[in-house]
Amino acid sequence: MSLTIKVQKRRAQPINAKEARYKGFNPCSTVMKRGFCYQKGAMPLPCDIIHDKDIALKMRDGITIYADVFRPVTTENVPAIVNFSPYGKGDTGEFVLTKFPNSFGVPKTSLSGLQAWEANDPAYWCNHGYAIVQVDARGAFNSEGDIVYFGSEEARDGHDAIEEIAKLSWCSGKVGMSGNSWLAIVQWRIAAECPPHLAAIAPWEGLTDPYRDIFARGGIPDKGFPEAVISKLHGQNNVEDPMAMLDERPLFDEYWADKVPDISKITVPAYIVASYTNPVHVTGTFRGYNKLKSDKWLRIHNTIEWPDFYDPKYTEDLRRFFDKYLLEKNNGWENTPLVRMSVLNPGHSDIVDKEERIFPPETVQKHELFLDASDNSLKHLFDTKECVAKYPLNKSNSYIDFCYTFERDTCIVGFPVLTVWASVEEHDDGDLYVQIQKLDKNGKQLFHQSSDIGISLTRKVFPYLRKILKPLSILFFGGADGSIRLSRRGIDEKSSFQNPELSLLAERKLENNEIVEAVIPISPIAMKWHTGEQLRLRISGNPLKSPALPGLPKPTPQKGNRHLIHTGGKYASKLAFQTMNF
Repeated sequence: MSLTIKVQKRRAQPINAKEARYKGFNPCSTVMKRGFCYQKGAMPLPCDIIHDKDIALKMRDGITIYADVFRPVTTENVPAIVNFSPYGKGDTGEFVLTKFPNSFGVPKTSLSGLQAWEANDPAYWCNHGYAIVQVDARGAFNSEGDIVYFGSEEARDGHDAIEEIAKLSWCSGKVGMSGNSWLAIVQWRIAAECPPHLAAIAPWEGLTDPYRDIFARGGIPDKGFPEAVISKLHGQNNVEDPMAMLDERPLFDEYWADKVPDISKITVPAYIVASYTNPVHVTGTFRGYNKLKSDKWLRIHNTIEWPDFYDPKYTEDLRRFFDKYLLEKNNGWENTPLVRMSVLNPGHSDIVDKEERIFPPETVQKHELFLDASDNSLKHLFDTKECVAKYPLNKSNSYIDFCYTFERDTCIVGFPVLTVWASVEEHDDGDLYVQIQKLDKNGKQLFHQSSDIGISLTRKVFPYLRKILKPLSILFFGGADGSIRLSRRGIDEKSSFQNPELSLLAERKLENNEIVEAVIPISPIAMKWHTGEQLRLRISGNPLKSPALPGLPKPTPQKGNRHLIHTGGKYASKLAFQTMNF
């Protein structure tokens, strides 16, 4: 990295480990014939494909990284779609879709097996006149150097890789980027470097600020998910250790800022895919969409990322986008609705692909509901009488609820914000977790189910996985959520008024029984309530969002006796949100 910071590292997992499934370094070129099945039960290849293995790409600092190219057999030059990650090329690496029950709903027969983790299937794209280039990032497998965790060094590598690929004899000079999760995250960073031959990007659910999105959301340190990822990266040298860096640099500083792309610098068109339910990527994807100034299209789905990414309907949709900007076809893509959003409707049917111009839509109306601790309600009118709600810490009942019953059908859409006045008994700090939940007319909580494998598959085939899958928030979504460490309260003045973000630059401990105002940004949402259904705002001392992966460590128990939520009088605790009619 360009900063003069000593970055802590540790050894990457060995490439010869069984879990790596590495087939060895083998620079060569072979032709796979139409009808060939790369894996048993996989889709036969729809066309002849040239596979160039382990081609060298030289970086500006002299490091060599390696890529695999899948390209159609043709005398014409073709554009390239780049998948860039440290996970491994093709079916190499520990992450593979078939390791998950029912491949998370992606039929094995729909893919060739040539695709890298969370990347495009070369069989489809080669059949439509594109090359797929799978790049092993710096330090991954046989690529030289140490694996880096996002940041400016990876961005420069991506820039250089794109320019090297554009020089290859078969390439038309048009390069795009695509992929999900890590492969989406790096697109934001690489595109901000403005490689001359980059023509379009398609980030499919990817965070844009590692510190605020996963390492310290709300200022609360959480190493669980990034550790689960980094511990499974394979290479011959070291891997950056951001968990150790979080211990060393717990507040947002230049180390963490280096991992945040300047999205305003991106000039190429973007096809952006988001969801409301992904516990890792949701906030960052919408942040990227809001900050992007170039031509952009946003689609918000109601499932989970993998079946959406490989859904034939949306693969065709993505091809129309790349046909426009990489093949330069006059196909009318520019007339595609700028926003296609889902509206979640637990207990009823979701609305999918609702067309809008922006998100949140221009027709939204602003509302506020004030917390009233006298009867645990949410009210339109502010009560001048002060009241306090309390809950104990480190107990199963470490929460307090505030409820509101809708008198007519209402859709909450956009970026809710909770302002809460709080104090902590017998300690100088506290972690608050909040969630906007939906209850039916009888007071039963309703969940949005992103996939049916958590119920139907586990009942029929994998009953022993039922307890593992049930808590996963990627399958069962309880509602938009947020969190805050009270000592790290304070809004970033550069963030927008409608979508504020915490600054997380400093720490201010609480004085004895001090009551402080905390503004808590809540994740973006579009969810419908019907007449008689309830909105329940839960404030808790325990995490309310289910883990992204099973087996992640639980947070450290909080110190202190109780959290106190103050309402009324001089304590205007309130939930601000937007609604739309349709």
